[in-house]
This record gives sequence, C-alpha cells and structure tokens, in this order.
Amino acid sequence: MKIVIKATHITDGGGLTHLNKMIEWFGKLAPQVKFVLIGKFGQEKMFVSSPSNFEYQFHRLPSINLATRLLWERFVLRKILQKNAPDLLFEPGNTGTLNAPCPRVSLIHNIAPFDAEYLSGESFYQRLRQTVLRRETLTNMKSSEGIIMLSQYCHEFFSDNIDHTKTKTAVIYHGGAEGNGNHNDKTILAGLDIPEEYILSVSHIWRYKMLEELVRGYLLALDKNSQLPCFVQAGTVYDQKYMNGILELVRNSPHKKKVKFLGNVDADRLQQLYQNCRGFLFSSMVETCSVILIEALGNGCAMACSDRSVVPEVCGD
Repeated sequence: MKIVIKATHITDGGGLTHLNKMIEWFGKLAPQVKFVLIGKFGQEKMFVSSPSNFEYQFHRLPSINLATRLLWERFVLRKILQKNAPDLLFEPGNTGTLNAPCPRVSLIHNIAPFDAEYLSGESFYQRLRQTVLRRETLTNMKSSEGIIMLSQYCHEFFSDNIDHTKTKTAVIYHGGAEGNGNHNDKTILAGLDIPEEYILSVSHIWRYKMLEELVRGYLLALDKNSQLPCFVQAGTVYDQKYMNGILELVRNSPHKKKVKFLGNVDADRLQQLYQNCRGFLFSSMVETCSVILIEALGNGCAMACSDRSVVPEVCGD
C-alpha cells in the first residue's frame, strides 16, 4: 500500500509537531506501508529524518498568494499524484485536491475562517483570504472520503456541513510528545535573558490569539501589584501590524521592562520554559486542538485559559 501525505502548507507550530510525530510513529508501526511526503522548496529541514518506508519529495510552488497556490493544487499536484500512483492521499489541512486520482482523507486544522467575531477585526485582505479559505474548506469536506476532526468541538461545529451517509468522520486528538519526563535543566534557557520568576504565554502572533488583550490585562494587574512575576511570551510573529500595536502598548507602559517577547524558540528551550514558569496563560479565542495546551498540561503548568472553542474540552477545569 502507498499513502501520499500533502505537507506543502505546513509551517512551524502545532501542525508541524503533529506531522513529525506521525512520521516517526508510522515509520515504527507501519513499516510495510510506503509513504510519500510531498512538500515545497524551503521545507527540507522542517521534517524529521525520513524512516526507511518514507520518501520525501519537494517541489516549487507559486508564492504569490493563496489563489495561485490553490491553482497549483488543482492542476500541478494532480499530475504529481498520478506519477506516484498512491492508494490513499492524506491531506492534513483545510484545502484539498479536487479530482484526486485516489481516495482522500482530510484533517481539518483551522476553524478561524468560520468565526465571525475574529474576522470582524481583520483587515480587508485578511477577510478576503479567510473567505476563500472558508469556501475551499467546505468544498474539501464535501469531496473527501474521510475527515479527521481534532476535537469533539470541531466535529459538532462542522456537522451540518458533512454528508455523513457518504463521508466517514472520526475525532482524533493531537497527542503529547512522549518521553518528556520531568528532567529539568535550566541551563538550556541560558541566553534568553529571562528572570527567575516569570509567567509564560506561548502562541504564534495572530489576532485571534488575543495577545493584545492578555498583555493589556497583565499591565493593568501590575498597576495593583508591581511584584507580579515578569511576563514572557514565545512564538513567531505572523501578523507584524498586530504585533507593532502590542509593542507600542508595552513601550508606553511604566512596566515595559517586565514584558519580554522571545520569538520562536526550539523544542528543548520551550519545554524548559514550561517547566520553570510560575504560571501559564492561554487567551486564544479560536482553536481546533492546540498542541500548546497539551504541552503545557504535560509539563505540569498551573494554567489559566480562555473558555472559548475547544479549550474547555482539552483543559477541563
């Protein structure tokens, strides 16, 4: 049996963590199955070393905008699939390959295009982009033979958009990385210039993560108690305009020295950040099944989280 995995849209974050763990475990558990991962130029160092039953193929994709990438999937990717002749195509993302030459299973990662409150605060370009992505997500679900949802919340959210007589669906949660243990080596944090006592937030910088509101609330709390631990945030900036507003908010505060943005950090440092924080904060309003939440829970963080989307389902109390 041969399974092709379309990974051209994968970036740093929970989706990459999830896919790399899938590669690692399917290399162990299904050595009799041949896997072909299709990526794009620039992703060569993102994925774990390929197991013996995996083949990696990287292709040149148009990088102009979402529409051109969708056209690439419609026409060029189909020819690549025909050449590989798979028995199954697995697509861990919202967009799918229409008229694929084999059965398809999709995994829905992103529900942000369906959240009206989030979209109302976005720029015209982002609203247009999310509108296209919403349409493509619905088209993808209608043409998939199977759909994996990352939570019961997502399954119920999309239930009315799926013909359950024709399409199989399953809820499969993200898992936590195995083997973390309780090993604590603070020396790994050397060079980050963070204080001994800190409150941690981890997320890439998007508007729906509600980081501005979180930082504003922390600064207000400092007005009442200046002895609170420092606020440390880790994650890549994907919306620079939004981030600039947060940075201005901090610069204009008398507590600006108590807020630190680390940007993206590697897995070892991230684990140590979790294990040594006084508390963990998560303010996102739109999630499917956050790997960050699972990592924080797995590292024993004391957590305060939003009560939106899937967060209560993952975190309980």
